[in-house]
Amino acid sequence: MNNEWDEYAEGWDADASVQQYADNAFDELSKLVDLNDLSVFDFGCGTGSLAQILSPRVKDIVALDGSSEMINILSKKKLSNVSTISGFLTQDLIDSHPLLTKKFDLIVASSVCGFLPDYEITLGLLKSLLKIGGVFVQWDWLSNDDTSDVGLSETRVVRALKENKYIEVQVKTPFEMSSLNGTMTVLMASGKNA
Repeated sequence: MNNEWDEYAEGWDADASVQQYADNAFDELSKLVDLNDLSVFDFGCGTGSLAQILSPRVKDIVALDGSSEMINILSKKKLSNVSTISGFLTQDLIDSHPLLTKKFDLIVASSVCGFLPDYEITLGLLKSLLKIGGVFVQWDWLSNDDTSDVGLSETRVVRALKENKYIEVQVKTPFEMSSLNGTMTVLMASGKNA
């Protein structure tokens, strides 16, 4: 299935800001979670910039992205403990895909949730994939209000996590990304499955 992200896949890893974003996300993640021997679900993995950093530090990773071209590039990296799924997260996919039959210790979503048309519903699907005590962590562009087409507001993220019964919800703005178009703040949010 082609989607709009397929056209970006080939040059994605050549953009230095993609790796910088993944490095920053990893630095913040490693402050929050002991990664040793975890089973990880990388939701919206893209070409695997974050998965590539996580791979030597965790037990295994299941990486999902809606762009088949992004998944193709990740697969070519031949990370021995990373399994890929090309598709969109739905209840049907969870019910039918063999890689999604187990529960995960950690779910990461790096710069993906702000692009979802159904963010709140997706949080519920993701929670169903977490072990009890498992942690969900997301990074997205910070929006100052809920009407913006870019990013997510702190208010919306906290409300959505709490409505989906995540506990120990935390939100912060740990880093910014600069480009010729200006500087954008990154929101990081986390919650646990009770």
